[in-house]
Amino acid sequence: MMNFNWVELGLMVFLVTAGLGLVGWGLKYFDTSEVNKRIQTFILAPHLASLSANLSELRGENYSESFLQRTLVAWLNALMSNLGRLTPAQSVQELNRRLLVAGNPYNLRAQQFYGLRLLFMLVGLALGFFIYQLNPRSSTNLLLGLAVFLISAVAPGLWLGVRIRNRQDAIRRNLPDALDMLSVCAAAGLSFDQSLLRVGQTFKTTIGQEFARVVAEMEVGVSRQQALRNLQVRVDLAELSSFVAMIVQSEVLGMSISDVLHAQAEQMRIQRQHRAKEAAQRLPAKMMIPLVFFIFPALLAVLLGPSIPEIMGLLR
Repeated sequence: MMNFNWVELGLMVFLVTAGLGLVGWGLKYFDTSEVNKRIQTFILAPHLASLSANLSELRGENYSESFLQRTLVAWLNALMSNLGRLTPAQSVQELNRRLLVAGNPYNLRAQQFYGLRLLFMLVGLALGFFIYQLNPRSSTNLLLGLAVFLISAVAPGLWLGVRIRNRQDAIRRNLPDALDMLSVCAAAGLSFDQSLLRVGQTFKTTIGQEFARVVAEMEVGVSRQQALRNLQVRVDLAELSSFVAMIVQSEVLGMSISDVLHAQAEQMRIQRQHRAKEAAQRLPAKMMIPLVFFIFPALLAVLLGPSIPEIMGLLR
């Protein structure tokens, strides 16, 4: 078998890390920059409207996308799509739903995400194999190689789960304040659609963006109930599902929107207080780990350290 020294392993790890860093840096450019958006809106759009459809699409793609998007990012998209092409249709549908709840990070689709996961697994397998080849007889190298492979295999799924939890927590925190403002706007005489638009313009948060998207969907012809149900699917949060159900029911029964919004905001605020109390009650259990492993050993060393020589002398 081949034997690799530490210099070769270090060089290989550096190259793989640099490659992954380049991939992550490239993913930041999935979205068009603000300057390109303004150029496309105010300069390119009127000019491209006068040309044919095919020429318009070609020029729009060439001018609105950067060189990095048309080379590295396009190549990565094609690679990840090809790697994830063999995934089952049911898994693709579920993963597309999770990506939607996560806010479609980097505009990833299910096949691209599966391809990214497979790419991470291949890189982790290569690293684990090379670590094992350093000393095939060592069980430590074998365990270290397996650990590297397992971490690379579960890392994309953990990252997606963290994105979903962070987005849902942000919506859960800001939802009572958004509902309060909806209630105030509705009580001031604005319609429900205008109230949603005002909240979307005022709150530069995730829930504000979602409310603005609901208004945008209604402006293009989607019914209010369907737009709210689309919001429920995109967020997948129990509190927001209750809010959507109450709004739909109040619209069917002819109830006052302002009263429903005020009651919903009060209920959300009470639930937020209960969650804060639950988090405070879990703190003592979480503090046991640092107490046992970091504070108690130091405390015992300070208290029993001076008496250890005397105890050892008595035992002799």
